[in-house]
Amino acid sequence: MNPSPDIIWKISDEPASLDRAEFWARYRHANMPEKFEAIQGKLFWSDEQRLHVLAMLLEAVGLRRALALCPVETVRAAVEGNNPASS
Repeated sequence: MNPSPDIIWKISDEPASLDRAEFWARYRHANMPEKFEAIQGKLFWSDEQRLHVLAMLLEAVGLRRALALCPVETVRAAVEGNNPASS
């Protein structure tokens, strides 16, 4: 699921280095919210906006640091397509 299929995301285990053009293409994209807003308990207006911001953040910090925030069992279950709550 790519919220912005016109962008080739550089999400990897380590933070990505974006050049100026790549950064501004992401930042000025239609799916980039103008400001942080909470709507019905969620940030931003749409899943497309949420995923666009998430992709930018994942590029900035890398998957290794992002996944360190999650319990290992949850990550494994997500990758395998299982729901750990139902086990």
